Amino acid sequence: MNTIIGAGIKIGVNWINAWIEQKRTDQMMLAARDEKMMQAMLDNQKAQANDPFVKATRRVLFMSITFTLCFLMIYYALNPGITYDVIVPRGDSSRLGIFSWFFGARDYDLVQMTGGLLLTSFFDLCFMVVGFYAVPSKRR
Repeated sequence: MNTIIGAGIKIGVNWINAWIEQKRTDQMMLAARDEKMMQAMLDNQKAQANDPFVKATRRVLFMSITFTLCFLMIYYALNPGITYDVIVPRGDSSRLGIFSWFFGARDYDLVQMTGGLLLTSFFDLCFMVVGFYAVPSKRR
């Protein structure tokens, strides 16, 4: 459910960004009537797309999340007895998924989960975030 919501949010934001970018492009086309001005704007966009700071931050975030996942996989493989207490909604309170967090559940249970089981949830998050940072969403 969270993966679908996250994907929907990313698609929605990409549509909004494309719409805003199109409006900005239309305004720039109206403002820039001569060839030199248009060439200067294209050169500026290419320079911004090749910004080393943007590339470096994407790579740092991508690598840190990936290395965290690898570390946790090795750590929990070597220490399988680690458990965590997790509070979960009881019974029908959990049928709304993430929305039950907003509307509130009446009863909660305390369950014990191993680190490896929690790591399986981290896989989905990791792939979503790594995909977000590794794959640029803006078409050039």
